[in-house]
Amino acid sequence: MSLNRLSHIDGLRAIAALSVLVQHMFGDMLRSSAAGPGALFSFAGQSIDNIDLGRFGVVLFFLISGFVVPFSIRGDRPLKRFAISRLFRLYPALWVAIAALTALYWTDGNTPSLATITANLTMAPTLFGKAWLSSIYWTLFIELVFYFLAAALFATGLLFDFRAIFAFGLLLVASTALPILARLYFSANIPVQYIGLHLSFLFCGLLLRLAIMEKVRYAGLAAIGLLCVQFASIAAISDFSLGRDDGFVITGLQPVLGAYGLAAVVFIAAVSSARPNVAFLSFLGQISYSIYLFHWIVCTLVYRVFPLTGQWSDLLVMSLCVLLTILVSWAVFVVVEKRMINFAKWLTAGSKPLRPEMVI
Repeated sequence: MSLNRLSHIDGLRAIAALSVLVQHMFGDMLRSSAAGPGALFSFAGQSIDNIDLGRFGVVLFFLISGFVVPFSIRGDRPLKRFAISRLFRLYPALWVAIAALTALYWTDGNTPSLATITANLTMAPTLFGKAWLSSIYWTLFIELVFYFLAAALFATGLLFDFRAIFAFGLLLVASTALPILARLYFSANIPVQYIGLHLSFLFCGLLLRLAIMEKVRYAGLAAIGLLCVQFASIAAISDFSLGRDDGFVITGLQPVLGAYGLAAVVFIAAVSSARPNVAFLSFLGQISYSIYLFHWIVCTLVYRVFPLTGQWSDLLVMSLCVLLTILVSWAVFVVVEKRMINFAKWLTAGSKPLRPEMVI
């Protein structure tokens, strides 16, 4: 990928991270006991009722991961290098965030147990029966599973076969949709999970990469077909999710389906045109992982000093949250992320190292 396209991918990451940040700040306002029914409070409510910006950002991140990450499995000892690069790219910053969250909860007198903290350090706390210290981090487990699946498909020679990826994407969607439909129409007591549906969007990003960048014949049709199945499945399962309040659909079909649709349109338009190619967005994209990890921590601390009121004056508070989040994220990127990326390069010396821009 050219430097221009790398800048463009970082720009998309910035848009995704800022969208998640804005959605969470609006949600914080609506949940705040200090916020009254002011003008900004009403605007935040209308925004959340019309489009889920948080889900938009998450889906954009998923598509970007599928577009970029599989193509980093290359060179000498590709799977070993891939594992090392993923480990040092994601875990050190997460561990710093977990430490910060633990300190934050300690100041409230709600220090989590050692078992919960340890489980969170694995990036897969639910496998150990523990909850995330921040519910925002649920997407990290999806990414982790995707890395394992991508490595397995690479080992079998199927990772870049668009037919295999299309079929696998359909199976992932079905793993979520069919159990729900069986419960709805046949009263079948089948366990339900949304991981499969989420993962299918990462593999859709891979199909779009094969179609747009690699010019693989019919890969574009496969991507469009998978998107159609995904959107139909979301529409079919939305009432079930809303009825049992499981968090996949929060306020209704429109905001969540609009978020998925907008993410797909923005992503396809951006990768096809190599835009946005803006220096500041590129900078934010490079620190987007830390923005994702630390924005809730920063916002919580700011709210302690400047509680949200629901009035337009909260825009100043939110601007402060954004500014401080960027500063903290930049510091973590420089002190932790870049050093760990360079350390991973050193460990994999002898093969062409990954550039930081090539990874999520």
